[in-house]
Amino acid sequence: MHRRTLGSWTIVAAGLALCLGGCPADQGQPPDQPASEDAGAAVVAPPTEPVVAPPPTGVAAPAVPSKVIQEVEPNEATKQAMELKEPCVVEAALEAAPDPKKPAIDWYRIALGARKAVSLELSGVPEQNLKLSFLDRDLNAMFEVDDKGPGEGERFPNLTVEQAVYVKVSGDKGGAGGAYKLSVAARDLGTDEELEHNGRYSYATPLKLGQGMQGFLGCMADEDWYLLDLQELPVGSVLRIELTGVEGVRPQLTVADKEERRPLLEVKASEAGGGLTVRNLGLPPNPVSVYLQLKSAWVPGPQPKKFVRTANPTAAYKLTVSSEAGGDDLEKEPDDTAAQAMPLLDGQKMRGYLSAPNDIDYYKLEVEKPSLLSAELVAPARVDLRLSVVDPAKKDKDEDFQLLRVDDGKVAEPETIVNCALQPGTNWLRIEGSWKKVDGKWVRDFFNLDETYSLSVSLRADEGREEREPNDAAAKATAIKVGESMRGNLHPRGDVDAYLLDLSGQDGPRNTVVECTGIPKLDISLKLLGPEKDEKGNAKAIATSAKGKGEEKEELSKELMPGEYVILVGGSPSSESNAKDQYVLTVTQP
Repeated sequence: MHRRTLGSWTIVAAGLALCLGGCPADQGQPPDQPASEDAGAAVVAPPTEPVVAPPPTGVAAPAVPSKVIQEVEPNEATKQAMELKEPCVVEAALEAAPDPKKPAIDWYRIALGARKAVSLELSGVPEQNLKLSFLDRDLNAMFEVDDKGPGEGERFPNLTVEQAVYVKVSGDKGGAGGAYKLSVAARDLGTDEELEHNGRYSYATPLKLGQGMQGFLGCMADEDWYLLDLQELPVGSVLRIELTGVEGVRPQLTVADKEERRPLLEVKASEAGGGLTVRNLGLPPNPVSVYLQLKSAWVPGPQPKKFVRTANPTAAYKLTVSSEAGGDDLEKEPDDTAAQAMPLLDGQKMRGYLSAPNDIDYYKLEVEKPSLLSAELVAPARVDLRLSVVDPAKKDKDEDFQLLRVDDGKVAEPETIVNCALQPGTNWLRIEGSWKKVDGKWVRDFFNLDETYSLSVSLRADEGREEREPNDAAAKATAIKVGESMRGNLHPRGDVDAYLLDLSGQDGPRNTVVECTGIPKLDISLKLLGPEKDEKGNAKAIATSAKGKGEEKEELSKELMPGEYVILVGGSPSSESNAKDQYVLTVTQP
């Protein structure tokens, strides 16, 4: 799947290195692709009361700390850190440092005696931008929480404390300080709950197939890493990944191999609050385990053209990975770029899921000799698909990449390609959802997680007796000679087939007859363009014929001088097409 969206999510297969850090601070024609996203300043809405974040489902909630204690100074260094051995509220003050350029700092050491999930809330100090920083018991940096602005506090919902964790409260202005409160609440850690800090692959929380794991994206740049054990994955199976949505957060999930952490798949929710589902994720042979990385993706911010990241320290997500049956006829994700395309053989029928609004599935065909392609794409219920043959020279582009595209069918209706000329080598097909207008805006929101589409292809040798699509313009015209007959189809709707008649070697004027047999559903029309151009540089029409109805033959006769001519074959009404029945076009000079 594709740059892509699953359900309410987007898939983008990426060969990029993964971030390993913690929490730092129209109404015209439908577009080919949605607008790109720009990075911007990270912001998040202020937390609301109560100070204790609700635990994941099935986990006992911690009590609001009732014990209030006073800060013990000095605590400006880790060796002076104030010991916190039980849940409490610390009433404290940042004392201005002697150096006016150095921000004020207070250190605390949380040591509760058993493994706990700790929720921390820091109140604000006027005109100070406070920050929470965390070190493990060996004084190794873990992560920081710096989501809010001056005068606001910070919150983190589920810090896992095994033996001890160091917490630093710091301001951003030298020579300034102020009073604050630090609330430390604790609860038992659930068996199916992330172990925070898991913001690096080396700290990944273990995950098993079928296990539902709950966690928080508790600060803007929170990253949750999981190591998925695949030793019990049945042979030939694929993965299904489900993530519930969290209000205000647009989740992004990356699946990476364990050895080099190469991304196998990246998915993003298309909007904040959306969850995601990945169907039929394929894996390398004999995988032992893979990493899953979850974080907040970019969303439009309050300022125009600025994108931000968000967090929700009060609502937990649930992540579940399970296996499901695969098969040689089932497309496997990721396949949303030409480089990841699924192999497709002549005569083969494949099944696949359009499992997100921006899901894209690529297939590749190896062609040994010039051939004509026929393809049929059958859409599942509730989905409108479009099918493209990709120009090999533009296979890595996101726009204007198609050699030929069909988008005739509506919801649950098939798309058909006929007579598409393929050259020897690798050729690509692309499947994606169609655009539709909702409330005056073009959107792409088709997907179906439960039913597959089917794609069938067949190749036949190009023997020079049939039109070669695309041939809808003079520059792409299929060549035809006097005395020859060519067969073609008027498909998709509005199709016009151009044929190039080269009479340059002719001695003088000759009477030339163009005949075309009729086909069901359409009235054939003929137009002959001469060598002369109009003021805009377009070839002038010198003869037309549109008398026949239904399956009646159409004919035009004209005395032609030496030169190059273009014959246009069309049909009416433009709302119809015929992918099954072929017309026969013949040129003679009696």
